[in-house]
Amino acid sequence: MRPRYHRILLRFWKNCLLREMTFRGHFILRIFGEVGWVVLLLIFIEVIFSKTSNVRGWSEDQYLFLMGTHMLVTSLFEAFFFENCWRISDLVRTGNLDFVLVKPANPQFLLTFERIDFAALANVPVGSALCLYAVMQGGYTITLAHLSLYIVLIFTGVVMLYAMLFMFAITSVWLIRQTGLDALWFYAMSLSRYPSEIYRNFAGGTLWFVCVFVVPVLMVANLPANVMVRTFTTPLIINFMASAIGLLILSSVAFKFALRSYRSASS
Repeated sequence: MRPRYHRILLRFWKNCLLREMTFRGHFILRIFGEVGWVVLLLIFIEVIFSKTSNVRGWSEDQYLFLMGTHMLVTSLFEAFFFENCWRISDLVRTGNLDFVLVKPANPQFLLTFERIDFAALANVPVGSALCLYAVMQGGYTITLAHLSLYIVLIFTGVVMLYAMLFMFAITSVWLIRQTGLDALWFYAMSLSRYPSEIYRNFAGGTLWFVCVFVVPVLMVANLPANVMVRTFTTPLIINFMASAIGLLILSSVAFKFALRSYRSASS
């Protein structure tokens, strides 16, 4: 990244932090809301494992690790990318996308990183603590190689989610008003919160195959968790990383194609 883009990024984050601190009460309430949601999910897990010892081969500590990993992926994505993707529809509808396009910087970079949701980062330490607790409870041996691969896969999952949501968001160039982004995000994350094995027998395994190999949304949390506390296969990791890179490149191509159809406020 060029030095001036680093400066732009730091300025964006500074402005967002100042905005958050202007309304401290709202910021604190949002953090409590994020943590409260985690507590409800943990209660849900406890209810499940009070009736069974495993879920499709996942023990309670493994499931807790999966939940912690899911929190890490979703928190990072929501903090850095979700609001920016969600705003694209409003920018197109109001014509304010013009002000982005005339700036002397890459427009996709500006749209992607303009805002950061600091409150969403509250679940990062919570998710990390949950993963650590699950590892201690299960007595797993974690090597540096596995930990490094785990971190890489976490960020790969975030990149994949960004690419998919960004491409969905830029359809607002043609649809003008695109309000389904939050619903798409919710349902996609609802799928990835659970062990991928539970989808194997649904619809003849079609849903599982599509969400694992075609658009690997099920893998954003499942694959990193498998690397740390279960088993994994190298081809699946390669497919996951290749899919993320391919979707990221495709998002850039799709954005440039969409701009050809964009009608500015002046037109």
